[in-house]
Amino acid sequence: MLKSLSIQNYALIDALNVSVEGGFTAITGETGSGKSILLGAFGLLLGERADAKSIRNENQKCVVEAVFDLQGMSLETFFSAHDLDFDMHTTVRREIAPGGKSRTFINDTPVQLGVLKALGSQLVDIHSQHQNSLLSDRTFQFSIVDAFAGNSETMSNYQMSFASWKETKSALDALRQQQTQWQQEMDYVQFQWQELEKANLAGLDQEVMEQELNTLNNAEQIRSVVASVYDLLDGTEQSAVAAVNQAKMQLGKIAAHHVQLEDFHRRLESNVIEMRELARDIESFGDGVHVDDRKAEQLGEQLSQLYHLQKKHRVNSVQELRDLEAALFAKTTQYSNSDEAIAALELKVQALEVQLQTLAAQLHESRKSGARKAEQEIAHYFKLLSMEHAQVEMRIEEGHTFHSLGSDEISFLFKSNKGGQLQAIQKVASGGEISRVMLAIKASISKHRRLPVLILDEIDQGVSGEVGLKIGHILKEMSGEMQLLVITHLPQIAGKADFHWKVRKYADENTTYTEVVSITGEDRVNELAEMLSGKKLTAASLANAKELLS
Repeated sequence: MLKSLSIQNYALIDALNVSVEGGFTAITGETGSGKSILLGAFGLLLGERADAKSIRNENQKCVVEAVFDLQGMSLETFFSAHDLDFDMHTTVRREIAPGGKSRTFINDTPVQLGVLKALGSQLVDIHSQHQNSLLSDRTFQFSIVDAFAGNSETMSNYQMSFASWKETKSALDALRQQQTQWQQEMDYVQFQWQELEKANLAGLDQEVMEQELNTLNNAEQIRSVVASVYDLLDGTEQSAVAAVNQAKMQLGKIAAHHVQLEDFHRRLESNVIEMRELARDIESFGDGVHVDDRKAEQLGEQLSQLYHLQKKHRVNSVQELRDLEAALFAKTTQYSNSDEAIAALELKVQALEVQLQTLAAQLHESRKSGARKAEQEIAHYFKLLSMEHAQVEMRIEEGHTFHSLGSDEISFLFKSNKGGQLQAIQKVASGGEISRVMLAIKASISKHRRLPVLILDEIDQGVSGEVGLKIGHILKEMSGEMQLLVITHLPQIAGKADFHWKVRKYADENTTYTEVVSITGEDRVNELAEMLSGKKLTAASLANAKELLS
């Protein structure tokens, strides 16, 4: 139930704060006073598109906020699923910045617009004139029948199975298409994989191989130069080691005479040791270099193959070739296993189709009886609305293809006169008749489906005062099942309300404002009398207004 509504800086509203009671609240006001602004504000709370043009003061943000009492709504699971704090008195807020950017909050937690829409659809149902077109909408038509048939659980199970079926069938179609493509290219894929597999890429280090080949190709020169270097360092009596050693011995004779001389002596001794180690290492390296034309040839062939594969596949390393080999192997394996995968998906699709067929048959059978109940209940309200000869028929025909609402097809037929021919309702019903049909449907459904807040905009379109009085009786009855906010021009309807808001527009020197005030007592009598006879109140209109209120 809606507990309060706050609107700041929206259209003609500067600031509005109203408390909302349960039951039936009538909203009246002159044409152009701003009643549609309230609908626009509610639309923002239900996730409709925000428009910066709706901001009153372009330098300040627009805020629309409502508090709902969720008692008995069983919405704890919804809040938990969206990681929201549950509060029995939940606050929903929508903010529009001057630039048009919108932010949405539930209990002060920022949420995506889709979450707001999902929650709003369970809290408020707004019916305005343009929604009369819903009568020709298949989803709306099925929702009427399913409400009377009590198909909530069956429909939920069906839609879960349907979603799984669609997903599985899509995966099956994609795999079949993929397999067809694979068949066309698999020979080449297998050739590429086998070529890489034969290259024995595991454990290959291209950099080491290139270095080893370079050494083998220059082995003779390396051995010759290494031997020469060894002789220069420590291989002859005139070697560098001998010369440095001689210098060390000479410094040793005078090292005791100065600290720095001792340091020079130690450094020369260290150099002798290091040069001898270097000479031995060089000699050892040279001993390890061998002329091996066969090995050089093998390495050359391996590297040539690597260079060819890298150029062919446009990569730069052995690792990239190995990654490609793994990917190609996975592709060949996937292709090899695709028949099994397709068979498994086909079995799953068949099993889901059996489930869907069973659930769709259950929906069909319950809908046939639900449609009859709906027709009888709606006919009851037609009589109350002075449409004694009107008839609605909901034809349910079992189809052969699955869709999101089952496998049935539905036709929503209507005739307004006795002896007339049933036809699609959007083709034969007038504006006033469609409004009354929608009211009859809403009134009927209210007994079968919980609608916490129902907002009706000009449900009295095209009807007379006498019919308006009957509509008022029906709305009064409906308000026992839900909270009603009804925008109306008929005093016969407004007089039946438990509460009465008046929307009025006024202006000061600079701007125009819209305000909403709750009226009671004589103010309410005067408002109804004015709706009956115009600005000039008469004794008759005042008496009539009091009679309507009684």
